[in-house]
Amino acid sequence: MKRKLIEKIPWQSTGEKETMSVVAKIHNICGEDILVIDFALDKPVVRIALSHNDFENYIPEESPCINVPRWGRRQYDDLRNGKGFHLPYSVYPDWKTVADRETADIIHQFVYGEDDNFHTDWNCDINYLQSEISQYKHQQAEFCRRDRIDKKMAAVPEPTEGFKNWAMSFVEEHVMYMLPFRKKKSTKAVCSACQKEQEYGRGKIKPKQIITCPSCGARCTVKRMDYENSNPVPGYQFGKEVLLFQKIGTEFCERHFYATRWVNFSGEGTSLAEVGRIFYPLGRYDPGWTGDLPHGIRPKARKYFKKYSPWDDKEFWDDKNLYGMSNIVLCPGPVYPRTINKRMFEGTRYQYCAMELIRRETGFTPTDYLEKFDQMPQKMEMMVKTGLLRMALEITKYEFTGSGKPWEQLGITKKQMNRLRDINGGRMALNWMRHEEGTGKSIDNETIRYFEKKGINPDDVAFISDRMSERKIMNYIIRQCRQRKMKTKEVLILWRDYLSMALRMKMDIQQELICKPRDVRQAHDDLVRLCGGADVTKRAGEIIQKYPDVDEILQSIKDKYEYMDGQYAVVVPTKIEDIIYEGRKLGHCLDKSDIYFDRIQRRESFIVFLRKAEDTEKPYYTLEIEPDGTTRQKRTTGDRQDKDFKEAVSFIRKWQGEVKKRLGRADKELAAQSAALREKEFAELRKNQTKVWHGALAGKLLADVLEADLMIAKG
Repeated sequence: MKRKLIEKIPWQSTGEKETMSVVAKIHNICGEDILVIDFALDKPVVRIALSHNDFENYIPEESPCINVPRWGRRQYDDLRNGKGFHLPYSVYPDWKTVADRETADIIHQFVYGEDDNFHTDWNCDINYLQSEISQYKHQQAEFCRRDRIDKKMAAVPEPTEGFKNWAMSFVEEHVMYMLPFRKKKSTKAVCSACQKEQEYGRGKIKPKQIITCPSCGARCTVKRMDYENSNPVPGYQFGKEVLLFQKIGTEFCERHFYATRWVNFSGEGTSLAEVGRIFYPLGRYDPGWTGDLPHGIRPKARKYFKKYSPWDDKEFWDDKNLYGMSNIVLCPGPVYPRTINKRMFEGTRYQYCAMELIRRETGFTPTDYLEKFDQMPQKMEMMVKTGLLRMALEITKYEFTGSGKPWEQLGITKKQMNRLRDINGGRMALNWMRHEEGTGKSIDNETIRYFEKKGINPDDVAFISDRMSERKIMNYIIRQCRQRKMKTKEVLILWRDYLSMALRMKMDIQQELICKPRDVRQAHDDLVRLCGGADVTKRAGEIIQKYPDVDEILQSIKDKYEYMDGQYAVVVPTKIEDIIYEGRKLGHCLDKSDIYFDRIQRRESFIVFLRKAEDTEKPYYTLEIEPDGTTRQKRTTGDRQDKDFKEAVSFIRKWQGEVKKRLGRADKELAAQSAALREKEFAELRKNQTKVWHGALAGKLLADVLEADLMIAKG
């Protein structure tokens, strides 16, 4: 539409602040009849320009509408429901009454023609014409989109017979149907490839065995099936996704095919169906290009999916993914190597991508490789041409730790890079090489290859690597996996938990018989039963490794801080487990945070329990105290402080007085240091405006909560 000319038309309606007025008039603009409908309050609100081919909305600068662009194409139904106007008034008008009869007639006759005398609501007339226009535009756009896709797909050639044979080789699966022996000396079996029956003696054939058919030579998997009495006899399906990469016009195309073989008792069938295509722009070669492309000009892969239309029983290509009730997923798979060569990249941005050297690597997909090459062309070319194929597929540009020669960029030595190439190591192997360099250890290639295959990083075995070599760790894991038929990760978890519990039980984990039990699962389960619970003991083991003096400190302060009268008692825990159980029973954060154990280790503060004298075993309140008896925190169930604590305040004061009498010179020095650290912490919390994020105190400043909790020991 001619926006400038439409803007120049004088406003046709005026109203009052809360009274909408509507005026409509037909204008001939550049030979086209356009219905201009003006809405106004005390100021112009919106103008709808409507032809039989298009419509637009114009919001003048003085309009009270807020957050609305000056020109838009919202349908009138959205505008009047408040989605488009965003008027600052809370009451919208009754839209049927705001236009007079003359305006309604003009709108109706423009929409339906001069001869139509059947009057409807003028609002509906506007909506009807706009809906017709929108639907027509959508149909035209969809037609152009479909036509563009059809032309693009028509340029893709049919796959060659060589590719088809190569693709079907991945599903070259056959079945040998075997009758059960049923205490007989021999049985019969039928090959799915040739349907010929053979006789086999006992011990010559068994289920899941790979056997060669003596008639046709097909390699078959034996499946036990009573095919004489089963009706129907079950069939099997084998499938594999394979990729074909080609240069088509000004783009590369990664084509995804799904090869399928159906096997049943009466024969076999195969199919090769193309399920998706990914197009990637070639780009011209730029000799000065050395790094990542700017985001705005980075090539974008376009995906197209093969679909089926039940209305006309035809297949078609579409760039919209949804198919039926699910998405079509394009998976990686083996790539046909014969179409990938250096010549296809000449003159393009990927002239030196060296894809022809990496095309057979497991996990390689062409478009993903091109996307990564766009990010770091020189590094990708360097890694591929030096033989680091797997590394090229796995590494990102953020993992290069240096500059200069290739091994210096990777943060390893030249000798280690040669070893990486020899084992075709990836990112995890690189981590082990860096670990080797950082610790001065020597780890053989077989061990690194095993750890990479099983997904084990140096951090995963750090709990034992100070006592055993990586080779011994690998051998131990392999033996435990075979012995108990466990997965590698499961062995590591059991081993780590076992050592944590053993440390807590004060076992000498430096001894090989202790740190490397014959059966790690059995040893783990035995300690769980001995400890009465694995999770508490493991948590205590973690804490004692970080803070080894906590148990000893707790036992040394018992006489100093324990106190009891007829109503209440202060009890000092004797070991870490007591504190963990207390935290879990009362449901506060005591057992989850290391900060309290760190303070005990430094003798900044201690944890004691407030109990009722009638039952000193039952948790009541947990107190954090400073060396002079100053109480920093007092919390009960759910990390709260209930009203009943007021009754215990006088006891706390009496207890603090008793503690003062028991303090020595060193205790008073520790108390002064603790008070200074507490004030520093409060100032920092207030400066950062740190808040409580959960529980009954959520939203309050943590400094305010802690200061309210504070009970300073007097005297």
